[in-house]
Amino acid sequence: MPTTPGSLMLLRHGESVGNALGIFTGVLDVALTPVGEQASHDAGARLAALGWRPDVILASELVRSWHTADLVAEALGGDVPVVRDWRLDERSYGALSGYLKTEVAERYGVEQFLHWRRSLEGRPPALAPQTVALWRTLPPFAGLPPEAVAATESLADVVVRLEPLWRGPLSEHLRAGRHVLVVAHGNSLRALCGLLDDLDGEELRRLNLPNARPLAYELGPDLRPLVRGGRYLDPRAAHAEALAIAQQGGT
Repeated sequence: MPTTPGSLMLLRHGESVGNALGIFTGVLDVALTPVGEQASHDAGARLAALGWRPDVILASELVRSWHTADLVAEALGGDVPVVRDWRLDERSYGALSGYLKTEVAERYGVEQFLHWRRSLEGRPPALAPQTVALWRTLPPFAGLPPEAVAATESLADVVVRLEPLWRGPLSEHLRAGRHVLVVAHGNSLRALCGLLDDLDGEELRRLNLPNARPLAYELGPDLRPLVRGGRYLDPRAAHAEALAIAQQGGT
């Protein structure tokens, strides 16, 4: 058993069609834009230039995540395994799914909008049961556990579903000395950062993760970060993009 754990890199997927349109996407399976594809490839090239190479890439079941992972793997040489896990999927925005964020803010008010979007406990209105039942029969959810499509989720719910992945396979990879890249979504990565850095509700509310900017974590023997919050490989660009996201209401 290695005495020094492997390293961890987090990467939010490249710009998606949902990002570009400004909609509540959640578990809707939307593709990357051409801008997002290029940024994903550039992120892989940035890792290659750094000399950091993952032993495994973990991605969600949603195309914007695993396509980003595939593009990064291609930039790294193409032979890095990509493993999909539904627990890394974006949170379910329930009945808000597919609606413009500006429309939701105008209809329900900015305070309620931010509560649903940014708080730890805010849970949007639920999808109708018949909608949930239908989505569970369709790609990419057909064949996955029923809980892969929730009627609605708070960020706290995402933390709960991610914790077994963090405590189990992800930690096992790291304790074995493997370098791991996790390619996921704004909220599933916020939840993972919450577990890594022991963030409280206010810290999670303020956390915004830009698309396609690698965030590196060096870990101690107990898998606690040596630097809380990790460090971006492109800090100036990443923090500017995170600020822009915050000004739009957050991830």
